[in-house]
Amino acid sequence: MNSAPTHQPFEDDFWTHDTPLFHGSFRYYKNISQPVRGKIHVSNEGYYNVKHEIVPIATPKGERTYIMLHPYVFEPEIILTVGLHEKPKHYADQESPIGKVVSSRQQGIREREIGNAQAWYYHQDKTIVLWECYLHSYVRDNPLLEDENMKQLWKGFEKWLVKQFPKATRIVTPFNDPIAQTIEEYQEFLRSLDTSRLKKRHLEKCSPTLLYSISNQPHFASLSMILPLDNRN
Repeated sequence: MNSAPTHQPFEDDFWTHDTPLFHGSFRYYKNISQPVRGKIHVSNEGYYNVKHEIVPIATPKGERTYIMLHPYVFEPEIILTVGLHEKPKHYADQESPIGKVVSSRQQGIREREIGNAQAWYYHQDKTIVLWECYLHSYVRDNPLLEDENMKQLWKGFEKWLVKQFPKATRIVTPFNDPIAQTIEEYQEFLRSLDTSRLKKRHLEKCSPTLLYSISNQPHFASLSMILPLDNRN
């Protein structure tokens, strides 16, 4: 009886956390539902110039935390055995094959990165700047407004950020992103991340209401998500 495939995690000191994000199905993986996890790098850094940040930061210098997320899935690691021809066959319209696959087998599983996300947390201002959060194109199966995997990725990353930084009072993100066809489409996508998601995470005691607003400052055009304050320590 064959043993179950095993996964040997890749040891890398760069990644400081590994967390579940959501379950998704992707056409690239034959629409089979599977867990999506995230490798996260967290590091603290000093800052002294915030004039180019997407929203005004009241504290001109201080400490912020940088967060990088790489969502990933597990995929089988396939070993192929190739038999070489003693006398390769010749074809007029293509190169001669040197052999053919005679067997294949699965030897464990490996991690496959499927997206990227970045954020900063400004401690003195209690502000999370969610700079970007997206899936790579080969696993984006639907238009942005219909892509449930993209929505679940955002929700999973937000959930982790709010849990990691419980003193945060707002999350802000750019008003546009190249993955959208238009600015309007991207802003509609952000609005579609409805407030009911708070009811099922660790903010149960606070109001499920979030306030969404588009900044009217041209240089700081952003969509702000204001978290309720009645749960803060």
